[in-house]
Amino acid sequence: LAWVLRWFRFLQGARRRIQCNGGLVDADIWDVAASRLSHRSRLHLQDSSDAQESLSLASLYVFVQALGLLWVFLVSLFAVICTRIVTAVVAAGETGAGGAAPLLDRPLHAVAICYVYYCVVRVVGLFGRSMWVVAWEIYHNFPTMRHMLIKSRKNNAAGPTVVHKEASNPALEQSISRTASATSVSSAPSVAGIPSGSPSNSTRRGSKDSASPSGGNNLSSSPTAGASKPQDLRRHVVLVTPLLVLVLLNIVMLVGQLVCEDKIDECRDLIFFHPTGRINRNSRFVLFLSMMQWLQAWTGLFPDWFVALTRETKSIWMRAASSIVIFLLVPASLLRLAVWFVKPAGIGVVQHFVGLRHHLVDSVLVIGWSLWMLLASVMIVRPGALKHSGFSPRIIRDDSSWKHLCTLFKYTLFFWQIAHFVRGCIALGPAHAQNDLIAITVLYPMLLCLIWTVTFIAVVLSRYSQDLRRTHLGAAAGLIMLLGVSYMLCAFVDRGDQPLLVTFVWLHLNRQALRIVRRWSRFVSLSQTGTKGEASRDRKVSVSFALDPKGNKELRRTYAVERKLGRVAIRVLLLICASFCAILATCVLMAGLQQRAGLFLTDVVWWRQLQEGSGVEVVNSKASVLHLHWANASLVESSQVLDPSVAVARPEDAPHYAVCGHKWHGLQLVDYALMSLVTYMDPEEKNGLPRLLGMLFPHKQVTIRRVSASGERRWLELEVRTCSGDTERGGDGGNRSCREVTVVAVSGTDVTRITDYAENLRMWTEPVALQILSTVFPTVRIWPRDTTAMVIGGIHSILKSMDVQDDQWHYRVILEHVKRMPADREVVITGHSLGGGIALVIGALAGRLAVAMQPPGVYHSLAKHQVQHHVAADVDSAQGFAAHKVALHRRSVSLVFEGDWIQNFDGHGGLVQTMNCDQSRNSIAVGCHLLEGAICHLLRHCGDEARRFATCEHEYRPTSTALDLARVVLAFAKGSWESSFLFANLDSVAMLGITASAIMIARYGAPSLPRSIFLNDCRDPMSGGLEVQLQHPGRRGPRK
Repeated sequence: LAWVLRWFRFLQGARRRIQCNGGLVDADIWDVAASRLSHRSRLHLQDSSDAQESLSLASLYVFVQALGLLWVFLVSLFAVICTRIVTAVVAAGETGAGGAAPLLDRPLHAVAICYVYYCVVRVVGLFGRSMWVVAWEIYHNFPTMRHMLIKSRKNNAAGPTVVHKEASNPALEQSISRTASATSVSSAPSVAGIPSGSPSNSTRRGSKDSASPSGGNNLSSSPTAGASKPQDLRRHVVLVTPLLVLVLLNIVMLVGQLVCEDKIDECRDLIFFHPTGRINRNSRFVLFLSMMQWLQAWTGLFPDWFVALTRETKSIWMRAASSIVIFLLVPASLLRLAVWFVKPAGIGVVQHFVGLRHHLVDSVLVIGWSLWMLLASVMIVRPGALKHSGFSPRIIRDDSSWKHLCTLFKYTLFFWQIAHFVRGCIALGPAHAQNDLIAITVLYPMLLCLIWTVTFIAVVLSRYSQDLRRTHLGAAAGLIMLLGVSYMLCAFVDRGDQPLLVTFVWLHLNRQALRIVRRWSRFVSLSQTGTKGEASRDRKVSVSFALDPKGNKELRRTYAVERKLGRVAIRVLLLICASFCAILATCVLMAGLQQRAGLFLTDVVWWRQLQEGSGVEVVNSKASVLHLHWANASLVESSQVLDPSVAVARPEDAPHYAVCGHKWHGLQLVDYALMSLVTYMDPEEKNGLPRLLGMLFPHKQVTIRRVSASGERRWLELEVRTCSGDTERGGDGGNRSCREVTVVAVSGTDVTRITDYAENLRMWTEPVALQILSTVFPTVRIWPRDTTAMVIGGIHSILKSMDVQDDQWHYRVILEHVKRMPADREVVITGHSLGGGIALVIGALAGRLAVAMQPPGVYHSLAKHQVQHHVAADVDSAQGFAAHKVALHRRSVSLVFEGDWIQNFDGHGGLVQTMNCDQSRNSIAVGCHLLEGAICHLLRHCGDEARRFATCEHEYRPTSTALDLARVVLAFAKGSWESSFLFANLDSVAMLGITASAIMIARYGAPSLPRSIFLNDCRDPMSGGLEVQLQHPGRRGPRK
């Protein structure tokens, strides 16, 4: 409001005679009202230290949470890169393998690919470092920026301060004093009496009240007096560069929207330019938010900007720009802001404002305001105008004034975020508003870090040339040239059509070019001076960020707690990321070696018929044993004496669970469980799977139509035919109607196949990473499920735009087969454990019913599969989230058990039935995750409608499984070692190791501890013991 009132002052310039302390002065009524409003808001924020601390903590939390999400992205990126590299290396080792071409036939191409993705990892790491720095900078009120804005006290020694008596209205007196001093009214009283600690002190505005006793103007109050030219240049760069970055980003956003407005399909990967997408909407809001923050800071640094513009600027361009702002931008912006509050557009909705699309209007308005502020800043930083703008180094040097400016900066951030969230909750719902809030809290730190980085790069470049115009032209030419080099490099590796990848390479090349420029300047300086003093002095001129506790006395007091905890958390997360990547790479490598050597165990799960045909026995890894006994006449007659703990419930018994008695395409849950169990067995003739299916389903005709190929994940296509009137298979063939259902059964994790462990790690990487992140950031736990799916889908959208999407899944062949089936055929996908998760994914992607037994859940992780397979469920559209919910809620049935920790990897959607576990004492050893136990539990509590079974017994012995697995691992390790390159060339490898060790010892010396043992002077003559000196980098002198 104060800023708007000053616009009326700028427009009208009306003056009235106002009585103050018995005297009459000429004052601006608009400026007086604005000073009253701004003074009240300043006192409200300044007097509340709790509010300032809360805003600082909230800002730190936003940045660190964005850093946590960047860690999740790094985990996903490293998982994909490790998988691809290890797979390519294993494939290259095979004779005649197709994967050998990129590594052996085209080595330069392989090196270029590695360098391109090294640029990606390096830039992401540097960006995380920048985000960590900015987080602590904003928490400590930007000490580095403050240091760069003020001049050294050596050149700006403050003169004596004139003490005035306290006035009744400091804001009014300040305004009158400033106006009176500007018009040289001698009758104005001395009214600089500002309460202690107020940022409105007139001595910080360059007024005559800050004059020295000699009567002349104090040089310290003048922004340019006594300062060297490099310091003024640095200050100008700091004040102008952020606005220049905002203008360029807004122009890029506008151009991108114009290009992609009618080319939605072609710009699908350019999510920032999708006109009605979530990312584009929130990016435009973040640019608007940054402009408002800079407007707040700009008016705080230049409180009398209107005086400087009206008195000192004679440029016709500035007057034309001001006229456009007053007569066009102000009313249009206020009207558009009102429409934005009252009628939000939402995702996929296009509104029209004065005949134009709303997103174009938003970009044009923000560009207009940013350009005006940029032009005004260029005018104000001139020496003639700066002295009338109210800018003074004392505003920055004074702790209370600077803290107040930073508090307003943070307050502006959270005010607009809360306003955006409230309007979203009212108009579009809390889930939609939460998704937008998460996107904003990620995009805003990215934007601020970008502005921060570009500003400091501009400051560094300004040190090497006092001619800003020449420096900017040279930098622009270098940027364009490096952009062309980046594109040619990406095109060389067949990735020139990936703009995001080109951008990452371009950023890395820019960083390397900046390092070359700095080193070259040091070399030139050294060659010109001929001594090392200048070079060493230039090397010491560096910025002390808020991470350095020695840079400020306040940082030294607060360094012990916050930063240490933050460093510990960051190191733990990085250790988790490194450990996960090492485990995944090891699993992928061992899986490739196992596949290459053919070291697979067969018949891990097998079956046999019991004596006298009374039932079947299924054995899983010699640890889990299932006994099913048929319900013949003798057992039915003696069913009253059966053990209740093993007896199958009869159809007339009361069901124990709500899902009991329900059928899907004519099949019960126990039927799908039995089909999932069959998939664990090798589909070989000796195993007799058709005979087993005939025994398990005597009332139906179950035929195996297709089996998986060798080396693929085991799966079966079963055709289940049910004819009405049949009580026994193969009836008399009268007038019967038959129903055919196709069941695609997918096997779960095979404990002897290492590739299954790698598949489990890859499929549920992001949900587990977010669960780990929720222990550090509790707000992650209250995210709606749509928000988590949006984050996961957004990560994989970015990976896809860099051509590193993780799409090498085991279910690809099954999915393609299911999609080729006729739409009118009844198809059900089922599976257990990993097979159940795969069944849920295939069902959601193909639009088929999925019945999963004890799956890990795919509610959140499904988003990445939808992104990779171009499903309509795009995470950046309203239709995408609707399709995401429909895919799981309408076409999925999941059976889970209490105590089964496998199910906690991700959330569950659709119909979910939770049952009790009969093996809870062995839950750690996956006792509650066994399919054999689930079959017995279903039969005992839900019964068998077909009356096939009388009893079901399950026995679990995990110790024998552990011993067998240890034997398998030892045999595999021995076979891998004997077939490896190292074993075949052991002598050469040993000689190479000895030679490398000798070279290292000759170059760097032997390790200190072994060397000290053999030195006689290290022995203490008094005690006869060893005295070893360990030099610590953080201590003075050695420690004995």
